[in-house]
Amino acid sequence: MENWLNVLGWFLSVVTAAGNGFVIFLVAKSRQLHSRSANLFVLSLAVADFGVGIAVFPSNYFCIYSMACNSRVHMAFFWLFLHCSVTNLCTLTLDRYIAIVHPLKYNISMTERRPGMVIFIAWLIPFAISLSLIVGMYATNSRTAWKVLRLTGVSAFDIVSCVLLFYAVVRILVAARAQSSQVCEIELQLQSNVSSTKAGTSRRRRTPNTARLIIALVVFFLGCYVIVNISVLCQIFSCEVCGEKVGFAATVLLVLNSAVNPMVYTLWKRDIKREISLLISHLSILGRPYLEPTVNAQLGGRAEPNQLNSVGEPRPKQTGNTKS
Repeated sequence: MENWLNVLGWFLSVVTAAGNGFVIFLVAKSRQLHSRSANLFVLSLAVADFGVGIAVFPSNYFCIYSMACNSRVHMAFFWLFLHCSVTNLCTLTLDRYIAIVHPLKYNISMTERRPGMVIFIAWLIPFAISLSLIVGMYATNSRTAWKVLRLTGVSAFDIVSCVLLFYAVVRILVAARAQSSQVCEIELQLQSNVSSTKAGTSRRRRTPNTARLIIALVVFFLGCYVIVNISVLCQIFSCEVCGEKVGFAATVLLVLNSAVNPMVYTLWKRDIKREISLLISHLSILGRPYLEPTVNAQLGGRAEPNQLNSVGEPRPKQTGNTKS
C-alpha cells in the first residue's frame, strides 16, 4: 500500500510541477494576461503550487537518502510552500469575492499597486509561521512544545483559512445567482426580438462562469485540507487510528490539491484558455511544412509572384511569340 502511495505521490509531484510550470510560463509570457489583477494572483498561486510539487516528495526523498539533510529545516520548508498555497488561494478568493459580491468597490479596492501588496503579505505570513516553527524546534526539545507549535502554526492556521474560504465561497455563490437572476429579469423585460434573446442567453452564462472557477478551487481545497487537518490533529494527540499510512495518504492529498489547480485554470478561465489556443495554433503553424523551396526548385531559382498561378504552381514557359 505504501509503495503505491509513493508512486502516486511522485506522479502527482511531476504533474504538479509541469502543470503549474506551464501556467507560470503562459502568464509571464503573455502581456494580455498582465492587464487583469486576477491573473497576478493566479501566477502567485501557481508559483506556490510549483513549490509544493518540489518540496513534498522530491525533498522528502532527498532527506531520507542524504546525511546532509536537516529534518527541522525540511519540515519548515515543507510547511512554507503548503501555507503559501493556502494564503495565495485566499488572495485569489478575496479578489473574486470583491469583484462578484461588491463589484462597484472593485476598482477602488484593487488599484494598480494593491495586488502586489496583497501577494507580498500572502508570502510573508507563511514565511513568518515557518520561521517560528524552526526557531521553536531549535529553542526547545520538549515534545509538548513541538505539539503546541504544530497545533498553533499548522492546524489553527489551516482551520481559520478553511472557515474564511467557506464563508467567501458561499457569499460568492449567493451573489452570483442573485446577479444572474437579475440579468435574466432585465433581459426578459427588454426582450423584443430573437437577437436580444441570444444576447440574454450569453449574459446569463457569463456571471456563473466567473464564480465557477473560484468555487471549484475552494471546494476541492476544503475537501483535501479537512482530511489533512484531521490527520494532523490525530498525530498531535497520538490517536491510535492514525498511523504512518494515514499521514502518507494525507501528504498525497496535499500534492493532489496543487496538481488540480492548473487544470481548473485551463478549463474555466477564459483568457488563459484563449492564450493556450493561440499558443497551440502558433505551434501548429510552425510545424507545417514550408512549400516555397519546392516551388523555387521547380522554377530553378526564386519564385516571383507573377510566375505562379492561382493555386501556387509555376506557370508554363512560353517558347515563341503568338501571332495576332
